[in-house]
Amino acid sequence: MKVKDFVKKNVAYHSTLNPVAWDHERLKPEVRLRLLEIAKVFVDYLEIPGFRVHDVVLTGSLANYNYTKFSDFDIHVVTEYADLQCDDLAEAFYTAKKKIWNDNHDITIKGHEAELYVEDVNEPPVSTGTYSLLRDEWLKQPSYDPPEINSGAVNHKVRDLITQIDHSISSADDPMDIKRVIDKIRQMRRSGLATGGEFSIENLAFKILRNQGYLDRLSRTFHQQQDRELSL
Repeated sequence: MKVKDFVKKNVAYHSTLNPVAWDHERLKPEVRLRLLEIAKVFVDYLEIPGFRVHDVVLTGSLANYNYTKFSDFDIHVVTEYADLQCDDLAEAFYTAKKKIWNDNHDITIKGHEAELYVEDVNEPPVSTGTYSLLRDEWLKQPSYDPPEINSGAVNHKVRDLITQIDHSISSADDPMDIKRVIDKIRQMRRSGLATGGEFSIENLAFKILRNQGYLDRLSRTFHQQQDRELSL
């Protein structure tokens, strides 16, 4: 029986930046202005008096050569978490707000979804490409450097995780059983980014699981089980 190759349709590397957004290495003006408009509406939605925007940046695969049809416009509104004067709660607050926003909106730019984040100026994301939308210039320009991807290892990792996900969804009778799998996958990705960057086996496996809908299935199952447990 032929084994499914998850890497082939979910991992790509191109010789140019995505032409729907870029004119060579310059972001197309109409795309830049629309991304800034989306960011402004998002900041208004946060409803934080005196919210300071240090920058608005585009990062992720659409600011690099490794974009696919699944790629999002990752728009990061850069601020200082300490401005909330509750450092311990700032990340959780911003994460919750951005999740509600992204769940309730379906904004697309040239067929790619726009995903919003609040980024702490003191903790920039791990990325090889970062473009300032406010300044209209690269903060960190990616270089064309095709990576060596261990497709066998990535496919093995994905198949192993799919088995764990399917088992947890079919057998778990406690929402915490599902949450442990979710936390494990998130920690795996963080570890992969820290040690191997965007093309680490762990990060590529995470992206494939997300693209194929397995992470959404886990999240839905967790909330369904939590709802049943809390119901009377």
